[in-house]
Amino acid sequence: MKRNIYNKVIGCVVLATTLLGCYDDGVEGDSYYVFQGQTIGDYLDADGKYGEFSTILERAGMKGLMYAYGDYTCFAPTNEAIDRYVDSNYPGCTLETLPDSAVVALAKSHLIDIRYLTSDFSTGYLQESNMYDRKVQVTIEKEFDAEISDSMTVYVLNDYSRIIQANDTVSNGVVHTIDRVLEQSSYVLPDYMQSKCEMLGFTLFMEALKQTHLTDSMLREKDESPEMLSRLAQYASNSEYTTAGHKVPPARKFGYTVLVEKDELYKTVYDPQNMGKPVYTGDLQADLASLFNYAKDIYDKVYPDDKGLYDDDYTHPKNPLNRFVAYHILDRNASYGDLVRSTPDWSVQEGGDFVEYYETMAGNLLRAQKVSLLGDGIYLNRCDDVNRADNRMDGAEVLPSGGSSTVNGNFQFLSSILSYNENVVKMLRSERIRIDTGVLFPELVNNDVRLDPDGDMLWWHFPEGYFDDVRYDSQCDCKYNRWPNPQGTGMGSHYDLAAFRTDNMNFAGEYDVMLRLPAVPAGQYEIRLGYVANGLMGIAQIYFGQNSEYMQPTGIPLNLGWGGGMPKVGMIADDALFDDIHNDVSNNFEGKTTITENDKAMRNLGYMKGPACVYRVDNDRVSLRAKLVNDWWYIRNIVTTQTLEEKPSYLRLRKVDERTGRMLNIDFIEIVPKSVYNGAIPEDRN
Repeated sequence: MKRNIYNKVIGCVVLATTLLGCYDDGVEGDSYYVFQGQTIGDYLDADGKYGEFSTILERAGMKGLMYAYGDYTCFAPTNEAIDRYVDSNYPGCTLETLPDSAVVALAKSHLIDIRYLTSDFSTGYLQESNMYDRKVQVTIEKEFDAEISDSMTVYVLNDYSRIIQANDTVSNGVVHTIDRVLEQSSYVLPDYMQSKCEMLGFTLFMEALKQTHLTDSMLREKDESPEMLSRLAQYASNSEYTTAGHKVPPARKFGYTVLVEKDELYKTVYDPQNMGKPVYTGDLQADLASLFNYAKDIYDKVYPDDKGLYDDDYTHPKNPLNRFVAYHILDRNASYGDLVRSTPDWSVQEGGDFVEYYETMAGNLLRAQKVSLLGDGIYLNRCDDVNRADNRMDGAEVLPSGGSSTVNGNFQFLSSILSYNENVVKMLRSERIRIDTGVLFPELVNNDVRLDPDGDMLWWHFPEGYFDDVRYDSQCDCKYNRWPNPQGTGMGSHYDLAAFRTDNMNFAGEYDVMLRLPAVPAGQYEIRLGYVANGLMGIAQIYFGQNSEYMQPTGIPLNLGWGGGMPKVGMIADDALFDDIHNDVSNNFEGKTTITENDKAMRNLGYMKGPACVYRVDNDRVSLRAKLVNDWWYIRNIVTTQTLEEKPSYLRLRKVDERTGRMLNIDFIEIVPKSVYNGAIPEDRN
């Protein structure tokens, strides 16, 4: 019997599965089949269509694991899928003569050391890597099924492998049957892209990557320096960092994401030096010159002082073609779903989409937005603000199906051409740039730390030197945390401590921390720090500057433990104020302080409430509690106002508190242009 993975009438399912010796657990949506008393190994043995995969597991020495206690996901290819893979990649080989390295890769590529049902899937990478240390990419599609005259949900893995039988649950995990082998590249990202560029049709972009030598910037896989390996080993042997709820990353991996335009897109734009010629014609040498001219037309306007100075050297970072291509590269292995992460732990009440900002390899900011009005599609450099109608941009959509995961990265296709043009500069100069620490530090994504789904996780601990853009020494305990955690589990009992994206960074001990912040377009900006304020936090002197060796203190030390109720913070929760913003008559009467008046009073003291769009959630991680604007423990501090050049900035926070056991919490950084914090239209409270 064929078991599809779309919704079924429950009564029919129960009848059919009874005949098969298993039962449906009654979950609505995707169908779930529980095989009582069976392990994954037993399940594979019971059906001859998995015989060749069983042989692969045996040769790799992993079949025994499939009978053992655990909680695994097995993507089980059929015999036909194995045959197709072997014939295509190892012609003339049999399962017995297949190279050992290929056997191990095949076995490990189809196993994950955690259970994933299809209800856990979303478009993008699965959080946990497979046993071959590769990400599995999921694409969720809808297809019309003529048999039922309705659409069905289809799950595609790594672009080619379809799940044809899903959610067969056994005692030690779950089995999903697939129709093609999950091919895993052993290439580094540039080599993998080179191998796919002709078949997938991005030859011009690939040629530009090579001619700019930006391929050389994407070769790192893992930090294997003796210093880092020693520090990680020391942390892993420290019981304080490995007790229940505490984790240490096993490695320091690097990663990259390349945003790619296909050749067909370059057919739609023209060489500005030869308007009769499309940028792409199929003559790569001539087309590369046209792409350079196209990039030069953009970047000579953005950087007029550099016009003509670096045109002869594609490898120079200020060359227009180099700038154009480098703007397509991120320093993290971010799948489609990772680009803009939304969680059920926060909510937008007063409008607005999820937005993230990334520093590209060109050193410029890239804005990524999940657009709810367009089916939660992800768009880059989109500007749809009604207050900025003169600078409207549709943006480049990231297509949900891209290249599969390699040793150190992936690539995604775009619907239109991406560049850092004058309109993008104008957009960034007219909006609040809020960068979550989970985005600011790419190592969190590259090492599967960010938004760790482990409900018992309290802290991830990182040794000195783990982050490129954070400097601290061995006296500091640098750690990552997700709030809220289940109530009653250690520090997780503090479910009322909220965070913007449910995660934040903390620094304990005698901390002296310096963060590198990305460059923004030149201009005057207000720098803000979003953090959780409570009795666990200490007092820090803050410094800011664009020269890491020479930074000025921004004022008197900041007491990070002061909550909103402190007179020197001056917060009154929104629900206790006259609501002059929404005209809520339930709490409005003459003589009462207004929300606007309290916001202004707090700003005069150097503080702001938390973002109005964010809710705190209860310990069930579902029920909404207070909004952050009503949370006494969530504060934004206005650190400084500075005129910035277009280059990185540095924020240093040094502990000056003599008390022990005090921490520094950093949730996000805001870089806010003057046109926003002091503009004709008041800054929104989200």
